[in-house]
Amino acid sequence: MDITPIDDHGRLFVSPRIDDWSAIDAHGITVVVDLEGKIDEGIPSGDGTRMYLYFPFEDEAVPDPAMVTSLAAFLAELYTNGHRVLVHCSMGLNRSPLVAGAVMHRLGWKGVDAVERLRERRPGALFNQLYSEYLERLDER
Repeated sequence: MDITPIDDHGRLFVSPRIDDWSAIDAHGITVVVDLEGKIDEGIPSGDGTRMYLYFPFEDEAVPDPAMVTSLAAFLAELYTNGHRVLVHCSMGLNRSPLVAGAVMHRLGWKGVDAVERLRERRPGALFNQLYSEYLERLDER
């Protein structure tokens, strides 16, 4: 499974669909955000040490900005408290970098810098121009 670390601390990741939960365990990921149209198979039941969030949307338009901003704030808070956060979608190239970029912005990154880092770490990321422009303009909001 192709899990890509985005930050320098190894706590923010993007990936395509989850097909191997042992890879999640190997990275010590405690928060999984699923942006696909169907819930992942084999989600392990747990003891309250892993959070699974389901926020499906299509790779067409930017979803409700208030929801993206709120999700990013929540994930940034978990990140700041030491959690390892994985955001995934079908291919790990548009939806997951969009949300990860919003988290990065919440953590103090400029939108343009977040787009650059995401493309550097995950080649092919943010080819959806609506998503890259949304992140680049976050500083204007």
